[in-house]
Amino acid sequence: MSFKMILAVNFTPDRLKQLKLLGMLTKAQVKSVAETEMNKSVGTLLGLSEEEIAEIKSMKTESNQTAVHEQIEEDSSLEPVTKEAIILCGFDNSSVNLLLNSIRRSRLKNVPLKAMLTPSNISWTIQIILQELAKEHEYFHKNK
Repeated sequence: MSFKMILAVNFTPDRLKQLKLLGMLTKAQVKSVAETEMNKSVGTLLGLSEEEIAEIKSMKTESNQTAVHEQIEEDSSLEPVTKEAIILCGFDNSSVNLLLNSIRRSRLKNVPLKAMLTPSNISWTIQIILQELAKEHEYFHKNK
């Protein structure tokens, strides 16, 4: 993937504007994920074809992530996640560090839920990724 994109979830218009300004530092597009798009996969929201998504998924080396995905998908009683989240696509380490440091120094200060696009999560829906990120966030804050 030669382009960089930030999928922004649960951002207010003002905070989304701030994120878009920071996206320019890393030459990344920012796409706001609407409430109606929560059941779409990350790959679909990036504009990738089914073939491209399948090709990226085939790069996956760990099979344990699929079990997590299926388990969450079956549990429709989960509370919706309303915290802000960003999913970074096509970023290298230096671009990630630049963006995260810029967020901390900006008016945004913090985005609680963050993920990188991987072969394991490219076919996950935004709803599933939010559930996983919320669990991780809670776990790490309890074990500080």
